Amino acid sequence: MHDHSLKPLPPARRVALEALFRCLMEKQDIQAALDKALSAGVGDPRDVGLATELSYGYLRLKGRLEYILSRFLKDPGKLGPKMRLAMGLATYEILFLDKIPAYASVDWAVEFSKSKPGARMAGLFNAVLRRVSELGDIAFDPDYFRKDASLPEFLTRWYSCPQWLVDMWWREYGQEVATRYLEAQIKPPALGFNLFGHPEADELYAEIAGWPEVIDIEGMSFALPAGTVFEGEPDPPMARQSFAARQAVEALGPESWPGPVWDACAGRGGKTRILLEKGIDVFASDPHSGRLSALQHNLPGVETFVANAATASPPRKPGTILLDLPCSGLGVLSRRPDTKWKRKPSDLADLTILQSEILENAFEQVKPGGRIEVITCTLNPEENQGLIGRFLKEHPEVSVKREWTTPSDSPLNEFFYAVSLKLG
Repeated sequence: MHDHSLKPLPPARRVALEALFRCLMEKQDIQAALDKALSAGVGDPRDVGLATELSYGYLRLKGRLEYILSRFLKDPGKLGPKMRLAMGLATYEILFLDKIPAYASVDWAVEFSKSKPGARMAGLFNAVLRRVSELGDIAFDPDYFRKDASLPEFLTRWYSCPQWLVDMWWREYGQEVATRYLEAQIKPPALGFNLFGHPEADELYAEIAGWPEVIDIEGMSFALPAGTVFEGEPDPPMARQSFAARQAVEALGPESWPGPVWDACAGRGGKTRILLEKGIDVFASDPHSGRLSALQHNLPGVETFVANAATASPPRKPGTILLDLPCSGLGVLSRRPDTKWKRKPSDLADLTILQSEILENAFEQVKPGGRIEVITCTLNPEENQGLIGRFLKEHPEVSVKREWTTPSDSPLNEFFYAVSLKLG
């Protein structure tokens, strides 16, 4: 008798496939989908790390991987979503994870292809993935992706980015800047963290500040190269925080803001933490109680309340309202690469309506002569300069005090827009 039972998938591949399916087919946030898949009992930190790398790496380069596979498949759509994901994930492994032998990637993917009864796809998987493994340096040559392609089609393939987004950036920012944005979004973001509130903050600061690989330091916040691994990270762990987001706050000069400050779209409290570090009187709200619970856990003692920033009246009259506006997230695709595969051009117009409502409510709630500080993490002028321009037209008594955008050549691979508005 022959044993025809299937070998179980290696844990990291199982988790990555489950997370990517939930993310792309069921529209879950990739990190939430990954956390859910990992909760099934993946204990080895190496598997956690590999599953994370596979999930985020695949999403960053999904368009490039799909083009490569299209060169070897007559009709990729016939594979079905899970089979396409498995072939794409194995392709990512073969081309971008040098420490994993190509035969190991081919092996698990071929085994997975047998899980669909009667499909008889093992031969196809084996043939296609072996051809991928034979590409060598060709897979990293831009000319390989120019075959029968217009310039927009080439950019979409090479930079793994939907064409509508490529077109918008090219049109709004010009070739040089748009290319920098496209390059950044296929790379992982810098590792950022804030030591404020950590019981060992002073000792950790003294140690990390001396590391030669540090990209930048601001206050108690650090930026380190993507992939930096800490040997024996302290307990409790350091608070992760986008360093580019910190730069946006700093650009608005929070030390000069009249108080108290209402952080009206606080999330889990990243910007609240920065204000507390500076000794600023701040209270916070968010429409999601789970995020506020995380904020209260991480920053005990901060006054919080669940509220929609478009309609809420705060318990205290704020001198400044900080609005980290909900936006399309097109500036942080390196951190949230699933966004580019979910967003549609029509989403952007809907977001500007919500943003305008939040701005209008802030105008009504802030003290006379107060400030509204606006931050977004998107690269869409309609949600940035366009939004502010329309608001100023409606409120000529409001003036711009400062305006800032992350430089397009930033090594952090994340981009923010920030503007300071003064009433009266």
